[in-house]
Amino acid sequence: MTEIYQVNLTREHLAAMPVAERRLLLLLGHATNEVNVFQKLILMAGQATPELKFVDHVQAGQVFILMRTLIGKLHEAWELFRVRFQSDPSIANRYGSKLNAEATAALVDLNKHFGKRSPLTLIRNGFSFHYKDEQDLVEESFQRIPADEEWNIYLSNKQGNCFYYASELVIAGAVIKLCNYIRDETQLYPAEEARNFGNLCDLLIKVSGDIQTLFGHCIAEIVSENFPHLQAPEPINITNAPALADMHIPFFTEDTEFKS
Repeated sequence: MTEIYQVNLTREHLAAMPVAERRLLLLLGHATNEVNVFQKLILMAGQATPELKFVDHVQAGQVFILMRTLIGKLHEAWELFRVRFQSDPSIANRYGSKLNAEATAALVDLNKHFGKRSPLTLIRNGFSFHYKDEQDLVEESFQRIPADEEWNIYLSNKQGNCFYYASELVIAGAVIKLCNYIRDETQLYPAEEARNFGNLCDLLIKVSGDIQTLFGHCIAEIVSENFPHLQAPEPINITNAPALADMHIPFFTEDTEFKS
């Protein structure tokens, strides 16, 4: 059983807040929602166990696409916090000291991670939101991948079932290369936290959790400060919510017509 607590902030009380705090509150919620949704999509997309090898490859490509988008969102979420919270003295002074131990630990780890050239930032700048390939990473990756890999594209009479696996093969290789190394001002050196794809997954889970912990606590503190009249609501029980482990998102589907 899942318990949900419905809290009505009301537009009137939101309008009474300082503009900077209201904007921060709404943006923190927005970023947390997106991180949460992409985490669920990645988990569901990775649940399937296809019988056909090529379907397994396509499903893995779909997971990696969602991962790259989440990576970009985590970088942007941190930029939101850095600019709207840490760089705003009025907000940092008011709420920084109120972070609990868990949120403080998450903030320390996030500062440490994003304080250097984060692999997530390199991936965000290279592939999450951009197609320009200004560093020629695609060609570099193509040249490294051996000829005996699966250089396939999968075409269908239904547009939504087409998948260009060769493209994902090259992009995945470029992303993993960015995970394996981070660049400082003088040299390229192995990154202890992201030497391979498995470590990238671990890093993604860690940063996602830290972002959600930190943002959730900040939202709670901002609401507590600005809405002292709020009473603890009675829980709404949801008894038929499915388990993520029982759900999966296939790539190939019968109905691929995208209609409004």
